[in-house]
Amino acid sequence: MKPSLGILLLFCCAAVIRADPGRIYTALDPAATGGIEGTVPLPLTHALAVEHDRLHVYRAELSDGGKTFQFHHLPVGKFDLVLIAAGNTVFEGLALGDPETNPDPVSVQNLRNRIGAADSFFNRFAIQRTGANGDQALAFVERIRDRLTLQQSGEKLNANLRRFEIIELAKAGDDWQMSTTRHIYREEESVRENPPFMKHFFVSAIGNLRVVDSVKQLGELPLPAH
Repeated sequence: MKPSLGILLLFCCAAVIRADPGRIYTALDPAATGGIEGTVPLPLTHALAVEHDRLHVYRAELSDGGKTFQFHHLPVGKFDLVLIAAGNTVFEGLALGDPETNPDPVSVQNLRNRIGAADSFFNRFAIQRTGANGDQALAFVERIRDRLTLQQSGEKLNANLRRFEIIELAKAGDDWQMSTTRHIYREEESVRENPPFMKHFFVSAIGNLRVVDSVKQLGELPLPAH
């Protein structure tokens, strides 16, 4: 019996999901002398620096039990940080644009529908934050897959999957069209039914950080209580 299209898609998507995480993050340039260092009051699992053009995402080294992060060999530019804490919490300073004032409910629902339909492999999603700049919108989106996933070998992947991405959309009347998306985090997690989305906090102090040719010292960052 020939495998169904759905099974083939499961195999294909599982292969992509498992093979891609190392390609999310940009390789360091040893010739670049910039960097960012800081400490936080709680342990992190990931500290990410996203360039303003969203083409490059860098992952920091963690020390001191995850409470100190160090980005080495960053190029000159502006960066926004995304800090993911061990307690299922995400802090971000992403430059998404201004919050929409008095948004049209139909437009908001259409934006949500576009984002939801863009990736059916991940069966659940949450729009953590959006911003607008004219007819452009940017959305910080979290996706979860907590359904059966098969590996290329045919074995069951004994894990849930979680991903963060930044989606750019262009307005078309009261509807939206996706322009680009940039994945910034994707990890496997232990299997559990209906895992919660991460608690989300916007922290302006970890956004719009200018890096030149030296290491930028942020010191101790007071993060919101969660």
